[in-house]
Amino acid sequence: MRYKVLFFVFLLIFAFYLYISHLNQDAARFYIGGRYYYENSVSDFVVISFIVGVLFAFILGFFFDLKRLIVGWREDKKEKKRDEFKELLEKVTLLDLRGEREKAIEGFQRLSRRYPDMEEPYVALADLYSSAREYDSAIETVDLALTTVGRKDHLLLKKARLLLARKDTKPLEALLKETIGVNESNVEAHLLLRDWYVEERDWDKAYEIQRWIVKHMKAEEEEQRFAGIRYEKIKAASEKGGAGDIAAIVKELKEIVSEEKRFIPAYILLGHLYRKTGILNEAGRIYGRGYTKTGHIVFLTEMEELYIDRRDPGVILKIYRRILDVSPKNYIILFLYARLCLRLEMIDEAIETLNTLFAEGQSFSGLHRAMAEAYIHHGDLAQAVDEFKKAFPMEKAYIPFRCDTCQASYEQWVPFCESCNSWGTVNVKTEEFLPVETAELRVLYEREGFGGQMNCEEDEGVSV
Repeated sequence: MRYKVLFFVFLLIFAFYLYISHLNQDAARFYIGGRYYYENSVSDFVVISFIVGVLFAFILGFFFDLKRLIVGWREDKKEKKRDEFKELLEKVTLLDLRGEREKAIEGFQRLSRRYPDMEEPYVALADLYSSAREYDSAIETVDLALTTVGRKDHLLLKKARLLLARKDTKPLEALLKETIGVNESNVEAHLLLRDWYVEERDWDKAYEIQRWIVKHMKAEEEEQRFAGIRYEKIKAASEKGGAGDIAAIVKELKEIVSEEKRFIPAYILLGHLYRKTGILNEAGRIYGRGYTKTGHIVFLTEMEELYIDRRDPGVILKIYRRILDVSPKNYIILFLYARLCLRLEMIDEAIETLNTLFAEGQSFSGLHRAMAEAYIHHGDLAQAVDEFKKAFPMEKAYIPFRCDTCQASYEQWVPFCESCNSWGTVNVKTEEFLPVETAELRVLYEREGFGGQMNCEEDEGVSV
C-alpha cells in the first residue's frame, strides 16, 4: 500500500512538472556570481528546487533521528548502570542493617570508587562514620563527594551538620552562606544559620535571616522567634543607647506587644524602660496589661518591686487580695501573697496564709523555707529549725522555674532560654502549684482592668 501511495505521489509530481513545462516554455537564467549563470526552463528550476528541498529535509531528519537514537542509547545505558548501582547499594546497606559495619564501610568505599558520580555511597558512608562519632572521617567523605559529585546544597548542609556535631563552628557561617547561594530556598540552611547567629548573639544578622524564614514558613513558633530576635535587638540598643533613643525603643516595643500580645519579654523590658525614665504610672499599666494577657507571675513580682520602691506596697497587696477573693485556691498567688507579707514583716498574716497552703496539701521546699523564716521573725526557733529540715534539699529559689519547651530549670524568670533558644517560655513548675488559674480568674483580669484600664493615683498608685 505504501508503495502505491508513493507511486501516486510521483505521478502527481510528474504531471505537475509537465503542466509547468507547458505553461513556461521560455528559458530562464540563474546567476551564480559575476557573469556565470545557469540557463534552463522555469519548470526545471521548480522541480530541481523541490528535489533539493526534499533531500535537505531527508538529511536533516536523518541527523535528528540519529541524535535521538544516540541519546536513547545513552539513557538506556545510564538506566542499566543505575539499576546495577541500586542493586549493589541495597546489598551493602543490608550489611549495615545486619550489624556488619566494617564490611558495610568497605562496600560503600568500593561503590564510591566504582560510581564516583553517585552521591548515595558517600552519604551512607558519612552516616556510618557519624553514628560512631568519627566526625573527621565523615567530613572527609562529604568533602570527597563535594569534589566528585559537585557542590550540591544538601551535601553542603550535611557537612555543616557534621561540623556542628564536631563543635567546629569557625567555617560554619561561610558554609551555610554557600549552601544558601546554591539553593536560596533551602529552609534548613536558613534555620541553622539563624541559630548560629543567635548563639553568637549577632542579633542584626539573625534578624535578617529570621525575616526570610517567617516570610517562607507560616508557623507560630517562628513568629515568636522573630519577636524574640527583634526584642534582643531593641534590648541591645536600650543598653547602649542614650536618652534620646528611648522614645524609638518604646515605640518598637509597643509594636511587638501589639503584634504578639502574649510575648512576655517585651512587656517586661517596656516596664523597665518606663521605670528607668521615671514614668512609674505607665510601668504599672504595662505590668498589669501583661498579666491580663498572659497570667504570668513575673508581672506580679515586677509590680511588687515597683510599688515597694514607691513606698506604696498597699497597691500590690490589694491586687493579690482581690485575685484571691475570686480564686482562693490559686496556690501560686497564695504563696506570692504570703511571701510578700513576710517581706513587709506582716508575720501573722504570712503564717496564716502559709498554713492555708499546708492545709490544702501543698508541700515543697520553698514553702517550708518561707514558713521557717516566718517562725524566725515570730521568735519560734524550734519550729523554724523543723521547717528548715523539711526544706532540704533547699533550692536557691522560692519558686522553681522551668522552660515549657525543653524543661530546662531556672532559679528565676528569664526572657530567653539558652538551652533551646526560645523566648518567653520560662514559667513556674506548675505541677507544684496546681490549680494555677481558673476561668473566674481570667474574667477578673478583664473586668477589673489589670491591664490598660489601671489608673495610677498620687497616693494609691494602681486603682483596682
